Amino acid sequence: MGRKVRVGAALLLTGLLSAAAVGVTTAQAGAATVRGFNGKTITVGAFWYAADFPNAQVGAQAFFSQLNKTNYLKGIKIKFDTYLNDDADPATALSAARQLVTQDQVFAIVPDLSDVNPASYLKSQQVPYVGGGFDYTYCSTNVSTSVWGFSTGGCLVPQSPKFMSNTYRQFETYVAAKTDSAHPTIALFSNSGSSGSNSVRLATVSAKGAGFDVVYAKAPIPTVASDYTPYVEQIMTANHGKPPQAVGCQLTEQCIPMWAALKNAGFKGSYWSPLGVIAALDSAMAGTVTTSTFNNEPNPGLTTMQNAMDAVAPGTQLQGYANVPAYFAASLFATAVHLVQTKHEAITPQNVQKALSTITWSIPGLAGPIKYPASTVAGTPYCTEFLAYSGGTTKMIYPYSCTSKVFKVTPQAEKVS
Repeated sequence: MGRKVRVGAALLLTGLLSAAAVGVTTAQAGAATVRGFNGKTITVGAFWYAADFPNAQVGAQAFFSQLNKTNYLKGIKIKFDTYLNDDADPATALSAARQLVTQDQVFAIVPDLSDVNPASYLKSQQVPYVGGGFDYTYCSTNVSTSVWGFSTGGCLVPQSPKFMSNTYRQFETYVAAKTDSAHPTIALFSNSGSSGSNSVRLATVSAKGAGFDVVYAKAPIPTVASDYTPYVEQIMTANHGKPPQAVGCQLTEQCIPMWAALKNAGFKGSYWSPLGVIAALDSAMAGTVTTSTFNNEPNPGLTTMQNAMDAVAPGTQLQGYANVPAYFAASLFATAVHLVQTKHEAITPQNVQKALSTITWSIPGLAGPIKYPASTVAGTPYCTEFLAYSGGTTKMIYPYSCTSKVFKVTPQAEKVS
């Protein structure tokens, strides 16, 4: 890695984009008055919590850099310069959004990895935001084309959905085989924020649907905690005074310290986190399992992504929660702009939002497909690879695959044993 790479149109289209560009003129209707678009360049900005998503900008820079070397968006380049730290604080996120929109005059927020998005403000200003799907603002109770937030995982943190995706299918299969249990017990935990509380409630539906016996589903852990002992004690006695056979961490901030604390307390069961493939965590998370939202086995799309990031920052390690979703968000946004071009429509935030609201996106062999508008309720289909941290490398257990199976959200389905 680190060598100079050439990412030409053919490679980009093979590993990244699935259709040929349709020509449009740069003097499109309204171009002179469109915020963030001067007829030749679309300007985007971004924000996220820098402590949780270090160097995420490399993913977006990598994608846009290779895209701009092609003519996929005929006559148009995408400029990505400004990315701000929202400190995981709603007020700071709103301030960041206002700066990007009113001062930097961005067309859209790409990538948006925040979990405290000022969705009302962004919608009022007609600003599409494309990112990780890390908060409920990417979601709707019913299938909708009116949202302004989009991700390549669809709605990941719903508030009041009518159904949930089969997110625990691979973990349940793994634990059932390991324990020889028809319905292995599981404890689900998250942080004490509103998204955390909602995530464990709805994860209960998915876990029970997959076959788990959910014996604990709580969100007691503050975002910043110095002592995890009380939470570990709750989990270690959750199965009628005994430890459960499995533990699932719902949101990323607490997954690593809770694993260390559980291990120190003698937990011997299976521990799952949504962290994905992160080489730097191979040692710290050894003995745990995870899911990746993209295919980590050799494929052209993976090679293209790694080479593109190396071209921006030599030696970059793929981070499934940071630079990879940033790269995917950039791809999703560019695909939507391309769709607007193919319809010979004006390049406006409103038309790009309209394209995103009905888009089907994928990078063949690497990620997706994801289909909108169904994914405003739950990611449709739900696609993952199941892996284990083994203390030096990440081992694939179940290959990348997709499911469209869903489970109805009812009071009984949310009930903990």
